[in-house]
Amino acid sequence: MISSVFGKTKPINYVLVLSFLFALYWFVNAIRFGQPIDVDNLPGHLLRAACLLFTVLIINFVVQRNQLTGTHSYSLYIYSLFFLIFPDILLDGDSIYASLFLLLAMRRLISLKSLRNSKFKIFDGALWIVTASLFIDWALLFLVLVWLFVYFYEPENFRNWLIPLAAVIVVGIISWSFSIIVGNPDYLSEHYRFLWDGLLSYWRDWGNSFKLGLFLLLVLLSGLVSFLKLGKSGHGKIISMRLIALALIIAFAVVLLMSNERGGAVILLFFPAAVFISKYIETLKKEAVKEAMLTGLLLVGILVFAGEWVAK
Repeated sequence: MISSVFGKTKPINYVLVLSFLFALYWFVNAIRFGQPIDVDNLPGHLLRAACLLFTVLIINFVVQRNQLTGTHSYSLYIYSLFFLIFPDILLDGDSIYASLFLLLAMRRLISLKSLRNSKFKIFDGALWIVTASLFIDWALLFLVLVWLFVYFYEPENFRNWLIPLAAVIVVGIISWSFSIIVGNPDYLSEHYRFLWDGLLSYWRDWGNSFKLGLFLLLVLLSGLVSFLKLGKSGHGKIISMRLIALALIIAFAVVLLMSNERGGAVILLFFPAAVFISKYIETLKKEAVKEAMLTGLLLVGILVFAGEWVAK
């Protein structure tokens, strides 16, 4: 049933995933965690929900346009299920916004493989990453990914290595000017503190650490199988998957370093994780096994979501 629905890219898939995430967002905020939703904060909630749904569209565009997986929608399905396992993320607007801008950066950087308009793509990618860091300070680590893309695709041009620094300066000037206008000139110095207290707060809870550990184990195993199956793929696809693996490593570093007691930065892992698990599922030959895998992921998500809710 699930494999037949999401086995192809169809409009109904978007409707199902977007409807599910939209309903889950309001359910988690209003009922699961009892967050007040009134006239004053409703615009903020609507903006946050809209950004969350927009990430789904960006992921689908990146995956399909760059042929990271086959012609299916498993990545969208899996991405949406991650929020059942980590519902706390839906309380953290900063992490959702940062994820959106980092996905926009990935959209531009992965397209570097065409070797057209490279300088604009490098600048745009770095620009979106620095913008994401305005919400999560440690997101600046993703600038390393920009230089890795440059190294793999156009390392000979020395100016390409300097373009990310230009993006940092542009966002810095605009942010500093805006902070002065709104009467908070110390915003940048107060925001970029790069504190490291994630391991001492959110991840001290064994339940959170256990979930993250199993999540990463599943992703790593899926990634390993995917790379083993890539032996017959084109060189360009292999490089793209390597860079997504590096993005996963950087995202994991941000998760551990993130100074956020709710651990909302876990959302940064979702895109590369969804790609690797999707790649693994598409390697399964038997439809019954695919169906069992997809159904199992759904059941695990529901059980974790319900189990934590009852326990608390």
